[in-house]
Amino acid sequence: MRTPIWSDRGIRYAGLAAIIGGALGILLAPFMVTVKYMTGWSVIPEPAWIRVFQPALGSLFTFASPAGLWVAYGRLYTVALVLMLVGLLAMFAQLGTRRSRTGALGYWVLLAGLCLVIPGDAIHTATWHQNGLTTPTPGTNVVANTAYATHMMGMNFVMVGSMVVGIAALRTKFLARWLGWAFVLIFPSAVLASVTLLPMTPSGALWLFSLMMIAVGYSMAAHKSWHVVAASS
Repeated sequence: MRTPIWSDRGIRYAGLAAIIGGALGILLAPFMVTVKYMTGWSVIPEPAWIRVFQPALGSLFTFASPAGLWVAYGRLYTVALVLMLVGLLAMFAQLGTRRSRTGALGYWVLLAGLCLVIPGDAIHTATWHQNGLTTPTPGTNVVANTAYATHMMGMNFVMVGSMVVGIAALRTKFLARWLGWAFVLIFPSAVLASVTLLPMTPSGALWLFSLMMIAVGYSMAAHKSWHVVAASS
């Protein structure tokens, strides 16, 4: 039985939150990557698309210093993560007892990961540029570096949890097949993005998660739960 917060209206609003959060996640990823390279960050060679993307959007990259841009877009990305978390909570609430024990374990690991990523990334975004820094420099800001370590640990949890949920869903069919595969592919897609086109976590690594949450959010907002929950559940 649903709790009042997940009434039909609550599920719909959570679906809308997931759509908005996922869309922001997709849109902000190239901005976050571009701004990081504007600060001088170059652990991985700059992707070629940045040379076209940055000049084309002009004022969106000139209204503040690189550090100011990083904080501004980073705060928006934190909002995106929170909205996607709301959608994820609502999605799993619809399953009730239908998810397997392994699937439930994967979900809690994934949830714990997001609960580390969100504050860790928010604090790191707001503090790495302090003390006059324009480039993130390890060891110069204890708060920023601790937050970064927290958010990276959270990303590990997100990757492992997503994989466990996806494999369990494909084996026991408590989620629609497309959604099970989406969860499985979050980890490999994050690795691929991090070493090629979007080398920045979490905005680059969670691009498929963001896309998945748009689809899940639409299903919930339109009350089409069969798009999310397997018919045989």
